[in-house]
Amino acid sequence: MFIKKCFLFYHCLISLITIFIVSITVGLTDYGFVFAENPKNRNVYMFCPKSYFDKVYFDMDVQTFKSPFDFPFIVSGNPADFFIAGFKNDKLVFYYTNSKFFSGLSNIKIGSNVDAVKKSKLSFIDKFVIIRKNSTYTYFDSNLKVNYDVAAVKNSYYVFLFFDRIAKPNNVCGIFMVEKTIWDEFLINEHPISSKKDILPSILTSFEKINFFHLNSIRFFLHKPYLSFSDNISELAKIHSQNMAKYNYFSHTDNFDKTPSDRFKDAHILYRKLGENIAMGTKLLPFFANHMLLNSKGHRQNIEESFEVAGTGCAIDPNYENVYYTQDFAILVK
Repeated sequence: MFIKKCFLFYHCLISLITIFIVSITVGLTDYGFVFAENPKNRNVYMFCPKSYFDKVYFDMDVQTFKSPFDFPFIVSGNPADFFIAGFKNDKLVFYYTNSKFFSGLSNIKIGSNVDAVKKSKLSFIDKFVIIRKNSTYTYFDSNLKVNYDVAAVKNSYYVFLFFDRIAKPNNVCGIFMVEKTIWDEFLINEHPISSKKDILPSILTSFEKINFFHLNSIRFFLHKPYLSFSDNISELAKIHSQNMAKYNYFSHTDNFDKTPSDRFKDAHILYRKLGENIAMGTKLLPFFANHMLLNSKGHRQNIEESFEVAGTGCAIDPNYENVYYTQDFAILVK
């Protein structure tokens, strides 16, 4: 099956966050897994001190990754209690989670329905209005009120509420909070990622790893077994993303007329089942890409399927700041 969907994030001056996603799946199988529960509550809030945040997550193993911002990403190593955090001047300014243990946003939690969201005191926007010096920029996001709602809180930070539109329509499945000035600058800057040439390879590697970790956190949320990371499959995925970015195309079939199956065979990777998702968008962060894929039936099928291993590859077209993701899933011949 071959599916394609486009999400457009645009404004009056520049087109932003245009997302294309395509998936392909071959074969069928099944296997089981047992999940453990984490009883902790994570009551964190925007601009909380890092010392407080560290106490809340005292029992968490974390990894640190390069980011396109002026701070690194601190990422949870536990898919059952996942987060991405960023600190500036020792205060929390960037925080994403899809963990049901998060409890720091009024009465809204992962799993809350739209009625609970409506009862909150959040004031949701229908566009981004950014004022810089004597200029006003207006961004109209077609994903607003479709895949997520966005609220501007006290003109100091944004709250993004991501929704599961397929299995549990109108239920919150992701929460992202970010300082308003940081996100506004990210939108205004034409090249916030590719301009960081010295660390760009590290940023793209970070995107790949975070995209994979986030996939496993989604699979926990959906009560599916975790995927194992494959370096070999990730290398295939990276090459495909690089080719799409370099040669300006968006397809499972590459510029050499090779399909995902062809690429696996050429790399001598034997499989019983194979699936691929691809996504592309301007300045597209890894967890945004996964939420869009999750809300598209064919791509969600790959995310939910009984695959055992996966690899992710990321590349960027610096001319338009388009970020390409390739996710390859497989059950390998043992």
